[in-house]
Amino acid sequence: MKRKILFLFSGSRERILHEARSGEGTDTALRGMNHIPGAEYLIAPRGLIWSLFLIPRLLRFDIVIAQDELFLGYVVSQCARMFRFKTKWLYITMTSSTLIRRHATHPVRLFLFKQFWASYSRIICLSSEQLEDLVQLGIAREHLVFVPFGIDAQFFQPASEPHEENLIVSVGRDAGRDYKTLFRAAEHTKHSFVVVASKRNIPLDISTPSNISVLYDQPLTEVRDLYAHAWLVVVPSKDASVSDGSDCSGQTVILDALAAGKAVIATRRSWIADYFVPGQDLVVIEPNDSEALARAINELWGDEGKQSRLAESGQAKVVAHYTTKAFAKALLLMIDSVT
Repeated sequence: MKRKILFLFSGSRERILHEARSGEGTDTALRGMNHIPGAEYLIAPRGLIWSLFLIPRLLRFDIVIAQDELFLGYVVSQCARMFRFKTKWLYITMTSSTLIRRHATHPVRLFLFKQFWASYSRIICLSSEQLEDLVQLGIAREHLVFVPFGIDAQFFQPASEPHEENLIVSVGRDAGRDYKTLFRAAEHTKHSFVVVASKRNIPLDISTPSNISVLYDQPLTEVRDLYAHAWLVVVPSKDASVSDGSDCSGQTVILDALAAGKAVIATRRSWIADYFVPGQDLVVIEPNDSEALARAINELWGDEGKQSRLAESGQAKVVAHYTTKAFAKALLLMIDSVT
């Protein structure tokens, strides 16, 4: 039986679709939609009242997949049960653990979050920590599914032998990125760095070292070229106890860089253990430790054999398991389980 599947996004996807089709960008932000035959998408209007006008249209679908619109998902789920519609709301959580920590001292807010999340047919967790945090909040485990995140690995895989230079690249605009620690580490190395970020990411209370160049808001084609020329990639993130950014801060960039065949040094975050073996697929250092980061950079720089082994192992794992196609396949299996 053919099912009507809808992806609900909070921002336009036309440019993303165009760039993915033309090879100028990735399909990562489509969350597997383009790999599910017949799937449709809608853009949620801005503002709560305007979103509510979308409910009759949403109830025409068997499956709605969203990563935002908490209240709208709750209303649609309740209406489906009350009026016996077939609509199932599948929620891809990006920030549930961060929200739980941020509002830990606000029981009313936590109660509301719990009501919203408990109403959904399934919550798709991108890490085991997210899943366990939701269980601790009181969400039934059977409503939670761990699905590894997927990126557009093909976009980042080098078409030819890369021309590597004596360059370290660090990319990311997530609020959880820790460039302050990177800047301090760079002062203890002789290597050249290129950071690609937004202006809001760059710390104002520390000067930019002379061996770091900062580029703002570069297109993905430029990021891909930087990866091709990079000797290694560093992804510094804030400690998970800091309620900034997404739950799995650094996830997309780490997967992208590994897909590009680069050795990666990253700050320890719980999600990494769900996807990789530290020391085998990438190097992991503790948060806020600029000396450890500088030491890891210098050690890996001088060990070409280890660098190659990490790059090959990490790339193989991403290509085999953590792509948008694999994510779409997992979504279809979940849809089968709820319909």
